[in-house]
Amino acid sequence: MARKAKKKTAAKVATKSAKTKKAIAVKSAPKARKPAAKKPAKKATRRSSAETAKLQKVILKGLKAGKSAATLSEELGISRPYVYMLKNKG
Repeated sequence: MARKAKKKTAAKVATKSAKTKKAIAVKSAPKARKPAAKKPAKKATRRSSAETAKLQKVILKGLKAGKSAATLSEELGISRPYVYMLKNKG
């Protein structure tokens, strides 16, 4: 027995308007957009306990001086959640 071949439709066919007899444009399928280029992930660096202790002291002094966690994180080059973690650690 022979199988019947299925017809594939790539896009919709334009139809005619009943009133004007003009062809009505049909939108084609939207083109896939390229995702935004992501920055390459930084390699995680491990800090020694001595470096962590120094950071913690600097953070505690900065917070007592009235600096915000966001400011400290920018100055020290660390994330804001890490600033809060070091603040609460001691």
